[in-house]
Amino acid sequence: MEPLTSLTQIINQWQSGDKQAENQLYQFAYLQLRKIAQQERARSAKKYGDENKVLADSVNSTTALIHEAYLKMSGSELNDLSSQKEFYLMASKVMRQILIDNARAHQAQKRQQRLTTESSNDTKFEQLISLDQALDNFSVRYPRQSNALKLKYLMGLKNQEISRLLECSNSLIEKDLKFSRSWLQSRIAS
Repeated sequence: MEPLTSLTQIINQWQSGDKQAENQLYQFAYLQLRKIAQQERARSAKKYGDENKVLADSVNSTTALIHEAYLKMSGSELNDLSSQKEFYLMASKVMRQILIDNARAHQAQKRQQRLTTESSNDTKFEQLISLDQALDNFSVRYPRQSNALKLKYLMGLKNQEISRLLECSNSLIEKDLKFSRSWLQSRIAS
């Protein structure tokens, strides 16, 4: 079977019962998640250095993050997917859940140890959970802007790719991203 040019075509064929399309869909998911995880690790290394705690954390290793996201996606109900946009949004949701679950697990471990001093890692995990809650509220009030934000920062897509997926102009995406960052910063700061 020759490679398909569109993820949407693969999804449509998979939904019509094509087992080869299902394999292509999961292969695409794995490769895309790997690319995103590598980009996130490179960004973290550039920002915080090669020896930072985020990179040292096993769930944030490229391979571990890909595998966990892949397993969650393969166990999920994918029948609602009908386009590339929905696939990317689902992948971003899965990756966000993994990172939040990891942050909560770290926080729970810290509470069990009953340390009296609060480390900077505790603060970072609390900030991540606060950001997740703010993002949930933002998603309810501003769905298009939320989707643009997720596709940009969780999936690593470029503005042009986002505008194509969300079927709106590049300038609107830029405005949405600017608004999203402002809105979230104001909620987290307060």
